Amino acid sequence: MTDRVKKKDDSDRLGRLAIQALALLGGLAGVIIAVFHLTASEIGSSSSHIAWSDLILVAGISFLLFGAAGISGAFLYTRYKRLVGWLLISCGLLGFLVGYIAWSNWVGFLGWAVWIPAGVLLAGAGILALVTPEHLRSRLLGQVSSLDSTAVDRSPIDQALFVGVVLAGIGLLAVIFLVSGIIVFGAENALKDDATRDQEDFDNADLAASMGRWDKSVESYDDILSRNQSNLRAWKERAYALQKLGRYDEATESYERACQLDPGDETLQKDLDRASSDVQRFMEQNNSTSATAKPAL
Repeated sequence: MTDRVKKKDDSDRLGRLAIQALALLGGLAGVIIAVFHLTASEIGSSSSHIAWSDLILVAGISFLLFGAAGISGAFLYTRYKRLVGWLLISCGLLGFLVGYIAWSNWVGFLGWAVWIPAGVLLAGAGILALVTPEHLRSRLLGQVSSLDSTAVDRSPIDQALFVGVVLAGIGLLAVIFLVSGIIVFGAENALKDDATRDQEDFDNADLAASMGRWDKSVESYDDILSRNQSNLRAWKERAYALQKLGRYDEATESYERACQLDPGDETLQKDLDRASSDVQRFMEQNNSTSATAKPAL
């Protein structure tokens, strides 16, 4: 009986190593992703423009736990095979949900996509652990169990075929999770109302402004105004962003549109006057430069 068990353990060595390797790599990938999120949260906490740093922090802690579970599962697999299998699948799948929610204030699909490397490896290891390498060999590959053979070691072709199927399965999982994320994001986006879309664009504009990317801020304001030309806040903040870019003519036009929507706002009228002065000063500087550069006859 002891020889039979020993023979079974030896024959399943490649399958065991495959599961442990996938779990270990998935766990390490999870830890790296966690470090990225924790660092981003630390940076975001120092900026008043990034209001979702707390979500990123929670995601980083969650990813760290999932990664640690994957690494632990790699070492505990030989003792608790089915338990570890369910643990790995749970960590792999939950990571997608956590990532999506953490990035929901910006683009949820990015959080989903970031977790794909770790999620695919952990879920793949868990699925293989539950299916078991023996069933994969016998049901899908038609390979005879070593227990029914006089030889313990399998042929190189059998081993290569097994590894190839495992790698193909990992690739298929990556495609499935990527497509699933796109579908989830598309469904969520289709259900959003204009107010929700506007708030997301304002958040994106604030984030871009905090990094000095005023051009990206203008793009976000343009998206808002493409849905609603009467959004006073968008016109005002767009005008300010255009001033930062030195596009004074466009800034003046935005302030004029804002004044039309709220003619009684004295502060807004002062902003328009300043923008008009900037345009005049800019034109005078250009004329002066042109005159200086003109060659003498």
